[in-house]
Amino acid sequence: MDGSSDWSSNPSSSGEEFSLDHKLRILIVEDELLIALDAEMALQDAGHNIVGTATTEEQAVEMAISQKPELMIVDLRLAHGGCGRAAVERIRLILDVEVIFASGNLDPAMRARLEGLEPVAMLSKPYGGDELVRTVETAAA
Repeated sequence: MDGSSDWSSNPSSSGEEFSLDHKLRILIVEDELLIALDAEMALQDAGHNIVGTATTEEQAVEMAISQKPELMIVDLRLAHGGCGRAAVERIRLILDVEVIFASGNLDPAMRARLEGLEPVAMLSKPYGGDELVRTVETAAA
């Protein structure tokens, strides 16, 4: 992968647009500790509020319901055989939350499967903190 990201022009399904003036409540769904810590530090340094980090599908669902994030950064492959896509599907039955998918496997077939979930962006791994912040803030614009 080339580490590039795609930005979607999908508005928030709640009818509200993100604003760069508004710092977001973000849930990170990532089972690789270093990636999760880098993401958390970069987003906090940009002023965003990290409401939690989930490593499994079950944790993601529980944390999303309890913390009610405005945005989730979601890896596709999670610990214990969990699936980030499945977590998002379950969460969206209960909560209206925007999603950025992050994965090392964002080939055209995978992108097509994820489009039905209307992510605000898709981010290819590996990515740096600056790229993550730009992706979040571009999606929020």
